[in-house]
Amino acid sequence: MNRPATRLPSGAWEVFYLKGAMTGRTKFKGLIAMISLAVCLSGCSPDMTEISEIAMVMAFGIDYDTESRKYTVTSYSVVPSALSAKDSGKLSEWVISAKGDSILEASKNLRSRSGRILIWQHNKFVLVGETAARRAFFEIVDFLNRNRQIRMTSYLLVSEGKAIDKLNDNVETEDLLSNDLLGKVRNEKEWGKSVSQILQDIANWYPNPYRGFVTGRIGISKLPDGSRDALVLNGGAVIDKGKFKAWLDGERVIAVQLLSDKSKWGMLEFARSFEFQSSQVSLFFRVEHQRIDSRCREGKPEIDIRLTLSATMGEIDHQLPLGNPETIVKLEQAASDEIEKLVRESVAYYQKVLKSDILGFSERFAQYYPDDWEMLQKEWGSVYPVMPVSVHAKVKVEKMGMVKYTGVD
Repeated sequence: MNRPATRLPSGAWEVFYLKGAMTGRTKFKGLIAMISLAVCLSGCSPDMTEISEIAMVMAFGIDYDTESRKYTVTSYSVVPSALSAKDSGKLSEWVISAKGDSILEASKNLRSRSGRILIWQHNKFVLVGETAARRAFFEIVDFLNRNRQIRMTSYLLVSEGKAIDKLNDNVETEDLLSNDLLGKVRNEKEWGKSVSQILQDIANWYPNPYRGFVTGRIGISKLPDGSRDALVLNGGAVIDKGKFKAWLDGERVIAVQLLSDKSKWGMLEFARSFEFQSSQVSLFFRVEHQRIDSRCREGKPEIDIRLTLSATMGEIDHQLPLGNPETIVKLEQAASDEIEKLVRESVAYYQKVLKSDILGFSERFAQYYPDDWEMLQKEWGSVYPVMPVSVHAKVKVEKMGMVKYTGVD
């Protein structure tokens, strides 16, 4: 019989899905090459999909317009530009949008505008426009949770302005937008001033009426040479009671990471500069141990925070007698005071300015003091802002440079 048209068997999608986490243009080329090979071996499978018909959605955005009262859903996809083995590694980026009276309607209208089958299982990012986050964050997360095509390991970012603008913007690395954003998320551990959350964690937090949380903030910043704009992750977005509440700057986000679970602070390395003996000193900090204790005394809640950190000298603008053990002890005390100040002021900001329990203190009381919590939850909105929180930090300076250890116990 005549050989049928080149088609992709359904079984090939398993290979395609397992390879979906690969990043970088080179790895994408390998992935497309594998699919092309599967095409050649497809035979006469009754369940067939043309490879030329697919588009892999790597990021998508949700916006809301207050005047028209309509949602806009935007997909950022990559598509293979050729079917031959020689050109199978070539990828092109494709952005399309559609509007609707609801998120579901907009997403369905998006398919009507698409000339390809949209494959959502490889999506890495969900961008929510600021207006949509203020109006309907709860509805958006609910929609994402109910949609089986959405990966719960996707990162959710709140966009300064419209999400559609970010998905149409060029990235500084000139790589795929999804790869560039993924690299920025991974680099958060070496910076500390941005924190991105996956949908699974957000789904666990957002139904709780007593706590808030912080997720990633995506914006646009000028390149150092001023030549053009580029996407940037800096600071965070505070979500409380199912809606976007406020932006959080990078300094406050460091404290969020320090006081979250170990998945956030376990690999965190951040720098702080402070004055010490008439010199400006910069240290790299890493958290060795973190402990947050909750107490209820006569029905009144208290929080005690204890941090142990190691530090390495980064910069110093004046010569100091760092070979003197007494100087090291004083430097460690100054560094400890700096960390305590950072955390204490940040927690006070969360309590008194934001008035949002973004660190989940309420969950601790509910877990360890269920009887007291029965009374506390009724007045948590007024109790939380004035609740005493003590902060203790201990810093051990281990290196004065790349190889020189202090030798001080």
